[in-house]
Amino acid sequence: MGVAKNKGGKNRIPFRLNLLFFAVFILFSALILRLGFIQIVQGDEFERELEQTSSETARIDAPRGLMYDRNGELVVDNELVLSLTYTNKQNVSDDDRIHIATELSKLIEVDEDELENLPERDQKDYWLVTHPEEANNLLTQEDRNSIEDDDELYELQLNRITEDQLDELDEEREIIAIWREMTSGYYNSPQRIKKGLSRDEAHSISERLDDLPGVDILRDANREYLYEDAFPRFFGRTGPIPRENLDEYLAKGYDRSDEVGTSFLEEHYEDAMRGIKGEISNDSKSNDSGEESNGSRGNDLVLSVDMALQQEVETIIDEEVDSSPGSFINNKEAYVVMMEPQTGEILSVSGYADHLGTVSSSFEMGSTVKPATVMLGLQTGVINENTIVEDRTLNIPYTPPISSVSNLGPVNYLTALERSSNVFMAHIAMELAGYNYGVSQSWNTTQYNEAYDTFRYYFDQFGLGSETRVDLPSESTGINGGNTNPGNLLYLSFGQFDTYTPMQLAQYVSTIANDGYRMKPQFVKQIREASADKSKLGAVRKQFEPTVLNRVDIDSRYINMAQQGMWRVTNGNRGTARSYFNNTDYTAAGKTGTAEIRIRQEGSGRLVDGNNQAFIGYAPYDDPEVAIAVIVPYVYKDSAGGTSGIANTIARRSLDAYFDLKEDRPDIEPSDMEEEME
Repeated sequence: MGVAKNKGGKNRIPFRLNLLFFAVFILFSALILRLGFIQIVQGDEFERELEQTSSETARIDAPRGLMYDRNGELVVDNELVLSLTYTNKQNVSDDDRIHIATELSKLIEVDEDELENLPERDQKDYWLVTHPEEANNLLTQEDRNSIEDDDELYELQLNRITEDQLDELDEEREIIAIWREMTSGYYNSPQRIKKGLSRDEAHSISERLDDLPGVDILRDANREYLYEDAFPRFFGRTGPIPRENLDEYLAKGYDRSDEVGTSFLEEHYEDAMRGIKGEISNDSKSNDSGEESNGSRGNDLVLSVDMALQQEVETIIDEEVDSSPGSFINNKEAYVVMMEPQTGEILSVSGYADHLGTVSSSFEMGSTVKPATVMLGLQTGVINENTIVEDRTLNIPYTPPISSVSNLGPVNYLTALERSSNVFMAHIAMELAGYNYGVSQSWNTTQYNEAYDTFRYYFDQFGLGSETRVDLPSESTGINGGNTNPGNLLYLSFGQFDTYTPMQLAQYVSTIANDGYRMKPQFVKQIREASADKSKLGAVRKQFEPTVLNRVDIDSRYINMAQQGMWRVTNGNRGTARSYFNNTDYTAAGKTGTAEIRIRQEGSGRLVDGNNQAFIGYAPYDDPEVAIAVIVPYVYKDSAGGTSGIANTIARRSLDAYFDLKEDRPDIEPSDMEEEME
């Protein structure tokens, strides 16, 4: 059919076709208006609904990596537990959350410490939510007119809540504690309310899940420290993210509710041991858990510590300290650090009652510093291998008399180390400072300050007074006594002025044993992939190679001379440790130390004179495998009832244990398992 034409011969569109075009136009206009209305007027509402419906994905924690000792013995495990969680959502009212917290308080037991330490701010927040009319009355109309910022008005309300009003909440503290955890996380992310539900608690909650929207029970893991008694502090601990570090962790992708390593190895190796989270997908309109994808355990650590040796050393310390009743001025203390000189790997780090003191407490270490003093004296040229000093009491103006245990007569550097001459070391200090004993009446300020700097320059290279760089979050570097008094320079030369930690002392003796190379102390040998079979180690992800921090600025010949002197301490006819190292199956070198101290006695408040007992050593002498540092501080002097030689005995027995384990390694059991067997 053709198109109709008018009388002039032009084409003409039929009326019905025009009507069709008009209808299409009307339909499209209506559609555009409807889309505009949905997007502009109802857009926010639909966006909120979209967030609150369909599929929601929540991340769940994965177990942390495990820890093994250097021989593959599992020392830190994960224990499967159940955790109560709450997933907070935007469309849930405050009243509903309070109701859920109230119901949960009837089903679980809240930790007493948490109740006692409930933050006041959380109690005030809860009070404002549960007392809306009274909260509104805390603000005047003048407040509302003069303050536009809502946060500022809220703070004003908080500040006006009285102690009496908070006292009204005493019966609701358990509810507040639960509510606090429920509201502390992100929306649509499970927040841990309680970790380690009892069987009865889990059963009671499971029966009520349909009545508790957002509440769930998830698999979780607790850290299980199998050798906690033998190595209590250095494993570290895990817990909630510390408030002061929250921003840092959030920037790394952590959730507020995550648990992290909070101390020592757990903290230092957080990035390696952190697991990859799993995910739970569910329909937010129902309370049922949906699909769950498992995460993966974090990487495992292989420690340098030998747990069998650690247990042996712990036992030795306990036996020797406990067999010396009445010897300690205050609390009993003793510390041991054993290390591989060539690698810096820490074999054992032990303490009586407190291991932390090996890196956090510092002491005057007495004559153990004398090998360093001899070496710096030789290096600076103030003494040589032929230098002879008459060991007799020194009387210097404004300085207490200086003497050795007895007047030793003429001594050279070897005898000075073997018999522990304080006077020989003081001679080195005086020569460095340009002080001519018997002639000089005063000290040259410039020269004695330079002498202080020289001593600390060389001591620092051995690790005495500097960071050891051990793989822990923090450590003490000891106390520098300053340089205001020239007489104290002499005491510095034989270890009775500056203080050092047991870890620094171990690094120092290891440096001597390692011919002057200072190694970074290392607790962890390897980071390995997680293995499905805990009895087998996974593939190596990172191997920590030995790290040389520096080579001391001392000629190898002088280091060798100091080593010979240390050999004579344990093997010479008049060595101060000869009687302790008779009849060993190995040849050791070492240096004893006794620092005279004065401390205030707890209880009486009296100042009491005593000693710090110390020992450093290594073995075998010709090819060192192990270095050791022992410090037993704050012991009464012999004349006052103290026991002498505690440090020397601990050192001998600990070295014996090391070499015995090389010949016969027993099966070891965690301390808690031993208790169960008993």
